[in-house]
Amino acid sequence: MGAWGTGYFEDDAALDFMADVEESRDPKRVLTRTFDKAIKAQYIESHEGTAVIVAAAYVDRQTNGTMYSKHNIDPPLQIDTFPSRNPEHNFSDLREKAVKALNKILGENSEINELWAENDEDYPTWKSGVQQLIMRLRT
Repeated sequence: MGAWGTGYFEDDAALDFMADVEESRDPKRVLTRTFDKAIKAQYIESHEGTAVIVAAAYVDRQTNGTMYSKHNIDPPLQIDTFPSRNPEHNFSDLREKAVKALNKILGENSEINELWAENDEDYPTWKSGVQQLIMRLRT
């Protein structure tokens, strides 16, 4: 799976997708396409599910101010500096799509959910993290 932890950014695919967002001239379009693809999909592959989580975290960071870097990380994750580097972006209209896409990756037709469910010890932590992200985006 390429994951070394249950956190949103503790996965190779997550860091790759973060780089895609950071390098894009139109990051909102990248996020929108990610959500739309997941919402329309019959089955969501693991890397697509990871992309949904990271995309939703960008919306959460931009709209709620949630910080994702741990206190001792220097430099901070790019997601945490994104708003100050990109003040012209507004992702508030993506909240509903993010919630729909996140709910889909917690469903039966999601490879990332299937893979985490195989790990009895870490699955509750991973799932709770996704559910907390959903809750923040709903407020």
